[in-house]
Amino acid sequence: MVKQKLLCSEQINYGACSSVQTEEEKEPLQGKTMKQTVGISQSNLVSDGAPAAKAPQYIAALVVTIGGLSMGSVLGWTSPTEIPLKAGQYGFKVDNNIFPWIGSVMSIGAIIGSAFAGGIAEKIGRKTTVIGNVIPSVIGWALMIWAVNPWMMVVGRIFLGIACGAYSVVCPMYTNEIAENAIRGTLGTYFQLQVTLGILLVYIIGAYIEVYWLSVICLIIPIVLSILMIWMPETAYYLLMKNNPEAARKSQQRLRGSKYNVDNEIEQFRLTIERVASEKLSFKEAFSTTAAKRGLAVGLGVMLFQQLSGINAVVFYTSTIFESAGSSLDPAVATIIVGAIMFVATFVSTLVVDKLGRKPLLFASDLVMALAALILGVFFWILAHDKETALKIGWLPLTCLSVFIILFSLGYGPIPWMFIGEIFPPAIKGPASSIACLFNWVCAFLVTLLFPIISAAIGQGPTFWIFTIISLIGTVFVFFLVPETKGKSLNDIQKELGGSGDSVSSATVEAGGDKYN
Repeated sequence: MVKQKLLCSEQINYGACSSVQTEEEKEPLQGKTMKQTVGISQSNLVSDGAPAAKAPQYIAALVVTIGGLSMGSVLGWTSPTEIPLKAGQYGFKVDNNIFPWIGSVMSIGAIIGSAFAGGIAEKIGRKTTVIGNVIPSVIGWALMIWAVNPWMMVVGRIFLGIACGAYSVVCPMYTNEIAENAIRGTLGTYFQLQVTLGILLVYIIGAYIEVYWLSVICLIIPIVLSILMIWMPETAYYLLMKNNPEAARKSQQRLRGSKYNVDNEIEQFRLTIERVASEKLSFKEAFSTTAAKRGLAVGLGVMLFQQLSGINAVVFYTSTIFESAGSSLDPAVATIIVGAIMFVATFVSTLVVDKLGRKPLLFASDLVMALAALILGVFFWILAHDKETALKIGWLPLTCLSVFIILFSLGYGPIPWMFIGEIFPPAIKGPASSIACLFNWVCAFLVTLLFPIISAAIGQGPTFWIFTIISLIGTVFVFFLVPETKGKSLNDIQKELGGSGDSVSSATVEAGGDKYN
């Protein structure tokens, strides 16, 4: 039997344990005598009055989410390079037929990367997976840098998509596993923050240098990430899965500071592992539990509404909206402004997400985006029927554009990536994270493909009204189905999702015939 031993519901992923032990937990398991310890919330656990250090956690999160910076550079690369490539800057023709492929094929690669990243991270570790992801990144950028025809660029973008898909799975996973409850939300937003920073940097740099050198700079980013990750610790969660408690203790000590006593939580983790070793569910059964099904529904739901919010459409029409406002800004400057707004708003999200909570930010984000999309739809309808009137109210779409981007960046931009590390039971965390990220990239690809077609068929105004309806549905989804995870242990989250908080979320998964761990 393939057994994938995973840690239990005691908030192993995020370094916190339930403060209450059941009678079952206190009994010796499998005939072994074990040291009984009291599970203590790690966000409150102290040693001689010394709380856990925050700086090592912030540093590790900032380093691993450079994967988001790399992903942002890939996403933003096509914007400043379209005109130079079509002008023949690379010595070959890139026409209107081939450039859309260069832009959209990255999503296909990301689907592939996200499909396998979770399983790979379970086998070789989160840290090693991030380091190894430099391989498709280097191959992809090398093909882009030394391309002799547009099809080399298409292939290069596929490899870069594979890397982006893997980063989108593993980086949030690593971040959530090293973070305390008190700062888990803040660290969880770092990935999207770095994505927006990557997009902004490419917009700015790409406006002033050639495509070749822009690609060289983008290549440096994943290389730097892999080098820095060598000095970062593997997560204690993974090390304990691999029956290496001493390494797990050292890892946790590095992340919590030398004055912080990690013995209680490590001992609790050990008890947990011994308990779950006797609990076995088939892979199918692990996904059939109430907590798993609801967690997957929430994860897929937030990914769906993120992509169908209309953010890509708003960015797509940025130049048109600026022109309608009577602005004489160069399109490149307009995109830089949009990128800056996204980055600043996402940074604000890192400051407030652990104070305001995930659910209120998602709810407000969807509701305001729905209203902004509604007004944008009205504007584009007026523009199509009465251009003179539209020019008189050019300030209106510009305002809606800014509000839309700000609210997206506060809520639906960063939080879905954070959620996938919070809501899945440990027994399905790896594959479920891959499924959620894969679904996100599929939705992104379909939106990119279908948006121009739908817009041409029914008009820009009605297209934005479709986004309004979708966002309103998303608002209802958040209100009734999305749990608040702020400050909660994984155990509490699983209970809220309908699990027992015990065996449901901690079960060992049997999926075949060889032992994973």
